[in-house]
Amino acid sequence: MTSKAVRGASWTIATSVGSRAIGLVGTLAITYFLVPEVIGEVSDASVLILSAMQLSTIGVGQYVIAKPTAGRDVAWHATVFHMTLGLIAIGIVTLFRERFGGLLSAPAMAQYVPGLALAAIFDRVAFMPERLLARDMRFRVIGLSRTAGEVTYSVASVSLAFLGLGGMGLVLANIARSVLRCAMLCMAVDRRDWLTPAPFSKDTTRAMLKFGLPFSVNASAGFAARRWDNLLVSSFFGPTILGEYNLAYNLADIPAVQVGEQIGDVLLPSFAHMSLEQRKRALVRSTALLALVVFPLAVGLGAVANTAIATLLRKEWQNVGPMLTLLAALSVARPVGWTIGSYLVAREMTRPLMWLGLFQVASLLGCIALIGRAGPLWICVAVGVAFAAHALASMVVVSRADNVTVTSLVTSCVGPLLACVPLVAAVLAVRYGMRELHISIRGVGLVVEILAGGIGYIGGALLFARKTATDFVGLLRTSLRRG
Repeated sequence: MTSKAVRGASWTIATSVGSRAIGLVGTLAITYFLVPEVIGEVSDASVLILSAMQLSTIGVGQYVIAKPTAGRDVAWHATVFHMTLGLIAIGIVTLFRERFGGLLSAPAMAQYVPGLALAAIFDRVAFMPERLLARDMRFRVIGLSRTAGEVTYSVASVSLAFLGLGGMGLVLANIARSVLRCAMLCMAVDRRDWLTPAPFSKDTTRAMLKFGLPFSVNASAGFAARRWDNLLVSSFFGPTILGEYNLAYNLADIPAVQVGEQIGDVLLPSFAHMSLEQRKRALVRSTALLALVVFPLAVGLGAVANTAIATLLRKEWQNVGPMLTLLAALSVARPVGWTIGSYLVAREMTRPLMWLGLFQVASLLGCIALIGRAGPLWICVAVGVAFAAHALASMVVVSRADNVTVTSLVTSCVGPLLACVPLVAAVLAVRYGMRELHISIRGVGLVVEILAGGIGYIGGALLFARKTATDFVGLLRTSLRRG
């Protein structure tokens, strides 16, 4: 199971990082054709549609994954509930889009809602096939579909923006991505596994709701914590600042989403196949391995942020640099909460997970409301504080539930975090040296800083996290030998 989980994580991370790299190029290219205000308006419309998508889920997808022996009747019930609720929610947002635009001080966003709603419908159709693939640990197909979708979105969005379609080009690119992913996922799954009609069962529905509703509340709270800060930024400072903040957040989110979240997706079905004692040991081990991989990506991104933004973006976007440095802190804390979340779902402890999600969104929105009005940078600080608090609270919950000590979880993260100190020192030393030598060739500084940071982290890992690093290398070797 460990080997299968590592292979699954390898596929999802490799394809996710590859697709994100392509998406990152597209995102940076878009900044040369669209102003922050337009990107902010599209972001507002996207958050509204995604909110409707999230708030209309009842955890049926995770229920299917957590029940690997469930029959086709369960998948049919999940499909019917998921599609019906989704269509209702998307229809409501589309109908009242003008009012939402006024509330967010971005009336122009309403024009983008119908197209994004169409893309969301295709995503809704693809949802159950993707969950069935995850249940069977067929992560290669999932990863390839995501990569194909990101490539399609990047090429389409840049091309359409270049042709002068503005924000509507982003909307059409979203539709293209969703259609392609939906087609690939649906073709990879036997349609009888999720589209075979079955008589309505009160027992199945009751079990699904008992498991899924608390999880859905947690997932919705997690979504709100990731997205509703955009709405507050738009309300406080308008769509231009939102465009800058949204870009900084998306860049800072890369380590958490493209690596940490992919590992969390693999851990859920892996935990589901383990005994309780195996799960407890695997939780501590996976937390340490996750920290070893994610921490240097997040800290390193924050360290090179100002150089990267100065190198890659136009003058109009230079405010993104300081935001990115601060927001990189969230990528350190968030994946730890996801790992524990996967553990709690596998244990069917969705109620504690629900309270953790509510705590997360309350702490985030509360911190932003308390200090965010002081300026965009203070909102970035609030984000980092809130996600760190959620990670710590998650450790406390799992400690009380299954006697997995907070000390063991924190200790598993200390070594990788200390290993990031030489990384930051190396980046700052190189930056200072190049400044003193008056070397200012565009792009050279960024490359040298990244290389120096990588070398610094390798040395730091050998010094502060040797045991975890050895475990990581051993797992990779075993996984490769088994194909």
